[in-house]
Order: sequence, then C-alpha cells, then structure tokens
Amino acid sequence: MRKTPMNPAGNDVHPRPGEQAGGEPEQGQITGLTRLLELQREAGDREAALATARQVLERARRLPAHRLTVATALRELREELITGELWDEAREVAVETVQAYAVLSVEDPDQRFWHALALDELAGIDLKLGEPAGALKAVLTSTGMYRALAGEDPAYYRPELLRSLHNLRHVHRELGRLGDAVGAMRQAVDLCRATRDGDPGWTPKLARSLDCLGRDLEESGQSEAAVAAMKESVALYGDCPDSEETRADIHERLGIALNAMDRSAEAVEAAAASAALLRDIGDPARLATALHNLGICLQNASRTAEAVEAVREAAEILQRLYDADPGWATGLAGALGYLGLLREACEQFERAVTSGERAVSLLERLHASGDTEGDHGHELAQALHHLGRYHERLERPERAFACLERALALYGELVQRAPDRFRSGLAGAWVAQSVYLALLERPEEAVAAAQLAADLYGAAAPAGTEHRAGMAEALSHLGDRAANAGHPERAVRATARAVALYEDLAALDPDRYLGRLADELDSLAVRHCDQEDHKRALPLLERAAAIWEELGRDGKLAVTLRRQLLVLSCLYRDTEAVTDRLLETADDPVDAFTTLGEQLIGVQHREAALEHLTRAATLWEIVAMGQPDAPPAPYARALSLMATCLDDLLRLDEAVAAQQKAVEILTAVVGEEPEHLPLLSWALGELADYLRQAGRSGEALGHRRRAVEIDSGLAARDPALHRRSLAGSLTDLGHLLADLGDQAEADGVLARARLLSATLPEAEQAP
Repeated sequence: MRKTPMNPAGNDVHPRPGEQAGGEPEQGQITGLTRLLELQREAGDREAALATARQVLERARRLPAHRLTVATALRELREELITGELWDEAREVAVETVQAYAVLSVEDPDQRFWHALALDELAGIDLKLGEPAGALKAVLTSTGMYRALAGEDPAYYRPELLRSLHNLRHVHRELGRLGDAVGAMRQAVDLCRATRDGDPGWTPKLARSLDCLGRDLEESGQSEAAVAAMKESVALYGDCPDSEETRADIHERLGIALNAMDRSAEAVEAAAASAALLRDIGDPARLATALHNLGICLQNASRTAEAVEAVREAAEILQRLYDADPGWATGLAGALGYLGLLREACEQFERAVTSGERAVSLLERLHASGDTEGDHGHELAQALHHLGRYHERLERPERAFACLERALALYGELVQRAPDRFRSGLAGAWVAQSVYLALLERPEEAVAAAQLAADLYGAAAPAGTEHRAGMAEALSHLGDRAANAGHPERAVRATARAVALYEDLAALDPDRYLGRLADELDSLAVRHCDQEDHKRALPLLERAAAIWEELGRDGKLAVTLRRQLLVLSCLYRDTEAVTDRLLETADDPVDAFTTLGEQLIGVQHREAALEHLTRAATLWEIVAMGQPDAPPAPYARALSLMATCLDDLLRLDEAVAAQQKAVEILTAVVGEEPEHLPLLSWALGELADYLRQAGRSGEALGHRRRAVEIDSGLAARDPALHRRSLAGSLTDLGHLLADLGDQAEADGVLARARLLSATLPEAEQAP
C-alpha cells in the first residue's frame, strides 16, 4: 500500500497544493503562490503569508475535481490563522479540513492519516477556545484511527498512536478526568513496552510515558502506584543520554510523594539525588528548591541537623540570586522562614530569631510594595507568628507580644477579605498571644485573648477535623488561662469542652489525636483537683493512664500516675498498685516520688507526703549502693522535704536529723558544684529553725552564721540576685541572737539587715 511521505520524527511532509496535478493554468498559479507562501514564512512576513494562503485556497476551490488540493490549501490557511491567533476563523477552517479529509479517506485509505491529523489540529484549537469537550470528541476519533493504522503497519504508525494517546491524556486532564487520563497513559505505557522489546530506541518514550502516568496517579491519590511508575521512569532515563534535568525533576517529585507517605528514608534518597544532579548541571535556582525539599524530607526523617545544613545552603544560594535580582525575595524569605523553624527544632533559638527576622524584613518590604504575586500578607503574618515563638523560647515575652500584635493586625485584614480561609490563622495567633500575655503577668487579658480564639472557631460553620482540632486547642488554652487567672469554674467548662472534642477526633484519627485526648483528660483532672474535687479527677486520670499505656508513652504515663497517686492520697485510698506501676515506668523514680511528696505538702497531706518522700530517699540509697557516683542533690532535696513534713507533724527531733543529713550532703556537694550554694544556705536556715523549735537554739547559731557567710559571698558576686537572701539571713540571725541574749550583736546585725533591705526594690524588701 502506498504511503504518504513522513519524516523520521513522524511529522508529515504533505504534497504542496500545486504538486498534486499538472497542466492547468490555475494549477500553475497555485504552485507559484505556494512557493511564495514558503518564502514569506521564511522571511517572517506573517501578514503577507496569511494573504497568500487565502489566495491559494481561493484558487484551489476553482478546481472542484482536485479535492486533495483544496484539503491541503485548507491546512496551509489553518496554519497561518493559528500563527496569527485568529482562533474562531481557524476553527471554521479546521472543521472544513476535517470534512474534506473524511471524504478523501473513504476514496483513498492512504488519506486516513491526514484525516486523523486534521482531527488533532481541530482538538488543539478547541482547547485554545476553552472547549475541551469538543477537543475530546476529536481526539477520541483520531486515536481510534491511529490504532487501526498501527494495527496495519506497527513500525510506521505506532509513534503516531503514542502521540495521540498523550494528546488524549492532555484533554482528559483539561476536563478534570484524571481516571481517564490514567487510562490513556496506561495504554501508552503498554504500547511502549511492546515496541521497546524489539526496538531499544523506544526507551525514552517509555520513560516519558511512565513519568506522565506517575503524575496522573499521584494527583488522583494512587500514591503507591505513582511512586512505582516514577521509580521505573527515572531508572529508564538513566540509560538515556542528556536526561539529567528530567531525572532531577522526577527525583524531586518522587521525594515529595514519598515524604507525604512518611517513607522518610526513601524520600531523603530521592531528594538528595535531585540535588546532586542539579549541582552537577549547575542550575542554582533549581538547586535551591531541591535543597529546600531535601531539608523537608530530612526533617521528616528526624535528621534535623542535616536538614538545617541543606536549607541553610538553599538560603545562601537564594541570597546570591536575590543580590543580583530582587525578584527572588519571596523564595529567599521562604527558605529563611523554614530555616528558622528548623533551628527552633534544634533549640538554636538565637539563630532561629536571626533567620526569622530576615524573613520578616523581606516580607514586610514585599507587602508594603503592594506586590500582587504571592500572598505576602499571609506569609508575613505566619513569619511574625513564628518569630514571636522564638522570642518566647528565649524568655522575651515583650518581643513575642509585639510580633503577635503585628501578626494579629495582618490576620484581621486577611479575615476581612476571606473569612473562611484565614479565620483559623487569626484564632491561632490569639492563642499564642494569650500565652505571651500570661507570661507578662496580664492574666485577665490572657483569658480574653484565649476566649477570642475560641469564639472565632465558634463563629464559623462546623467544618472538618482541622476546624474541630483548632477549636479543641483554643479551648484547652482557655482552660489554662482561666485557671491561672483564678476562674476555676470557667477553666473546668472550657477544658471539659476540649475533652469532648478530642474524644470525637480520637475516634476518627487515633494516631493523631489519642495522645491529645490523654493530655486534656490530665488537664481536666488538674482543674477538678484545683477545686478539691478529687473524686471527679480520679476516673479522668485512670482513663489517661490507660491511653498512655496503650500508646507506649512511659514518660507521659509516669506523670499521670504521679497525679493519680496524689489524688488517691487525698482520697485516702490504697496507693500500692499505682505506686508499683510508677516504679516500673518512671525514668527517675526518685524525682517522681520527691515531686509527689512536695505536691502533697502543698495540699496539706503530710502523712502521705512523708510516705512518698521516705520512698524517694530509700530509692536513692538503693541506687547509690550500685552507683557510688550518683548525684546526691536529689537525696538532699527529698530529705529536706521530709524534714518539712516531720516539722509540721511536730516530730521535731526527726526533722532535725533529716535536715542535718541534707546539710551534710549539700556541704559535700558544693565543693565540686558551687551552683548549689544558695540551696545549702536555705538548708542551713531550715536546720536552724528546726533546732530553735526543738529548744536547741545554741546549736542553731552556727548554722545561721554559716548561712549568712554563704549569702554574703553570693551577694558580693551578684548583688542583684542575692541581696534579698542576705537581708533575710541577717534578719534571722539577729532574731536568733536576741533569743540567746546577745542583744548588742543582735542590734548590729538587724541594723545591717534593715540598711541592706532599704536598698532593695520595694517589692523585694525583707519584712
């Protein structure tokens, strides 16, 4: 069967209109005009070329017997109309071209290819005109025709069928029909595999088809299949020359997909491969993006230090690009913002502030300039929110508060523009501001800020899990702020509502929210304890403990068990089972039982406190037998608290003995750890008090003098920190001297104490 000539790339070389028949004068004119058209095209004279193409078609229509000449002339005119972007007229001509070849292909099967090609051209015009449904009809028809042709002559027409399948995929995507796009690409992959078996030259075609299939699968939510397609694609491209940029792109997308699937190690490998290829290519802009993505993957893999280095390099590259072209400001701000978050995760808060401030500065300029590309107001609000948190971690609540004030103003503007989109951001900023107000000791304002956050969520129509999670967190903070401000009933109501929300969320997504539910149950129990309602607190703590045990979170479980022991002690219930569980769970049982004892002292349950403190001291002694170098300060703390209990229980001699032992331990410790000197001074003062109450004031005097000596040395080195302690020690020594009858020395010591106290700020003056 005769074939119409095609070049090796699969593009047509259609006979020119004037070459299809000879002899007639009109035909000669067509030939001449066609050659003129070619010259005009080469010269770039598009207006003249369009006029000539119209003349060619006009003369071709005078040759009714030469339908192929007319069809070819229609193609030439359509080409010029497309070049001139005269889309409506181009479509009219394209439709006529399709009709012409439809008639020709019935008479001459060799024209079926040109018929299919004309349909492809019509589909392209329909897409330009925003008519994808029409384009789909045309491409479905042409694909069927190419499939039939490829069945007759595979070697000749399979490339055209492959091209048509890619066109079909494109049209399906324009219509949002990802499933059909996937189907088209699966056919393309199958075609490439079948052909590549006998022709290795089809390897790049198979690699490209797999890449396209991977994109469509990923967008349609078929992540596993998408990853498999991308992996095969990038492996095939490895055998193709000059494919470095394509491989870098696929590796980058593969890393992003794997990261979203929490396949962290594979994600890092893919992202690192992309960065390595782009480094070799020498494309700094794309390398910066790849390094940023690598940082995200490394962070998700808990390799934060490496993530910092990757994103730091990305920021350095973007800084150089920005220095040459300020248009890179948005990219640089994004890299610096993420670098700040990573440095926060590494607890490098000063460096986080540096990165955050640079990001804020860039975004402030972009926002002020009115640059409409990007969402700079939102980005700036987020950057200020993060910067405030870094300052808060550095104990700079005033600076944190100032950052959040600016963020709140921006979020307020954004909410006016798009309430549904930005309401949660504004609410989150109010939550953070409530924290900073609490740190600034403005408790009522902190409550009001937390209430505003909860109200913002409440004003929105009920939405999905993110909305409910935001509401739950806002209520949790409201409970904290209300409790700190002395509004216990309000704190209970807010925390109980948070618990109810987390119950629902944990039922839907236990991996994400079960731990938050346990935290909130703990908090609600504390709220009830604040009101001395221990009966209501106990079942909440039992439920929280069960959750922590289920999740295998021993650290959290130990904290909850300690609270449970506190509640059981207050209710005079048996504590042995919970005590044994805490002993098994706590990383530092000495600290756990010591802290519990201290809490019980605070709620006036001295007998129970003494029991747990005795257990803490005994545990330390057991540890010390096996580890002679165990730090003794925790033992001294437990002993001092035991002495407090014994003193309150009027067991004065036992209190003195326990405190003497604590003093002996601390005296030995301060030789190597002088930071414990303030604690030793306090312990000496407590011992002196117990001795005095026991009628042993003479023994107390030496300890009081030693406390004054320590506080004098500390105050000489750091007056601002230790003058108040020295004034208190001198006052106590003066009163003891007076009790012992040494009024002269007592008067001198007390006068010194009053003079020193007068130099202190009013709030710090000793009584």
